[in-house]
Amino acid sequence: MKKTLLLFALLALIALPTVHAAENSEDAAIQKRHDEWSAAWNKHDPKLMASFFFPDGDLINPFGKHCHGTAEIEKLFTDEQSGPMAGTTYSGTIEHIRYLGKDIAIIDVASEITGMKAPDGSAAPPFKHHVTWIAEKKGGKWLARGARAFVTIPMPGAQAK
Repeated sequence: MKKTLLLFALLALIALPTVHAAENSEDAAIQKRHDEWSAAWNKHDPKLMASFFFPDGDLINPFGKHCHGTAEIEKLFTDEQSGPMAGTTYSGTIEHIRYLGKDIAIIDVASEITGMKAPDGSAAPPFKHHVTWIAEKKGGKWLARGARAFVTIPMPGAQAK
């Protein structure tokens, strides 16, 4: 019995670096995909931006607009990129990746959009928000099954940081 437990422990220790290396490889692939997303936003290319989603994917933007399917998502991006997001710059930092399997992950991103204009045409402050996307690897690429962008607010009565 002790030999069996020892063998199991040794096998687990041997497998651990392999699992971690695979996650690091996928982390790099997800980071690359996020960098490609940032570039698509900064090109202001709604069709390219929508191509990051599965055909039946969905999106809720930080202003509460919910779209389903790449046609609706592309239309939302077209409206945004020709309106309030025209000329903006997107940047984001992946804060956490949680794998739900080999090819499914939940990715949390701290995001910022700069260059927005206020309704009076003056420069608006950077728009900081959070994006969580559920991604699936298909054909070697990570695509969004769904994405949720939101703004966090302080708890009522809590002191701001």
